[in-house]
Amino acid sequence: MRKNDIYRPSAASLGKKKRVVRRKKGSSFFFKLIFLLFFLGICAGLIWAAVKTYHLITSSQISDWHVKTVAVSGVTGNFNKELLALSAPYEGKPFAVKDAVALRGEIIKKYPMLKDVSVKRGLLSGKLKVSAEHRTPLAKFVLPDASVKYIDPDSTVYSDPNPDLLHPVPFVELEGTAPEKLDTEFVDLVESTLKLGKELDFAFLRMNLTENTVKMYMPDGSEIDFGKAVNLKKKAARAAQIIARSRGRYNKPYTLNFEFFEDGKVFLTQKSH
Repeated sequence: MRKNDIYRPSAASLGKKKRVVRRKKGSSFFFKLIFLLFFLGICAGLIWAAVKTYHLITSSQISDWHVKTVAVSGVTGNFNKELLALSAPYEGKPFAVKDAVALRGEIIKKYPMLKDVSVKRGLLSGKLKVSAEHRTPLAKFVLPDASVKYIDPDSTVYSDPNPDLLHPVPFVELEGTAPEKLDTEFVDLVESTLKLGKELDFAFLRMNLTENTVKMYMPDGSEIDFGKAVNLKKKAARAAQIIARSRGRYNKPYTLNFEFFEDGKVFLTQKSH
């Protein structure tokens, strides 16, 4: 016969009663009191912070910000003095965001040799902070009108009566009207020649801005015609290789022609005396 599993409570379990746990009224009141005190503490802290913030705002005159002092950083010497003089008229006067924009624009226009120009208001100090950096020239340009300009690694063309020359920079003749910025290809060429050192120790470069062509002239009279100002970094490396291999094999001066460089060809021809 099949046995069925039937649970029968024992007599001991039937005799037991469920224990009811009741919370004491005193403990519930205690927890509510703690929560109330905590909440009141937070409210008091927020009110105190709001009052302190209001006093800071009113004492620092953020809503009506005035220049108390002026500080110039990033430049030294005459530039530091001139930027201080340019900012001095604002001392003791209201200075809004539009004034900061105007002052920055004036500095950029008057000093094209400076970069990263910044004009900021100190939030609580009342200090007007002006900062800038002197551009480092990568090459020196002589224009058709005999005026001199420079180009920095950022491709910016600018004038500078007192350039920050840490070392001699390449000399470049520009044919045509100089733009505010040159193509980065030309910067690549100059940086490449500086790295190649003696292999491309040229006398000067000539760039035709109208035709967008570049030529390099060597001290011995040799000439490198890079053609269009494209792939100049690769062309410079290839020119250095050819010059190294031709040393002692061909009489100077000679011409390297990169007209068919895209087809994998560079022509070397001797120049007639």
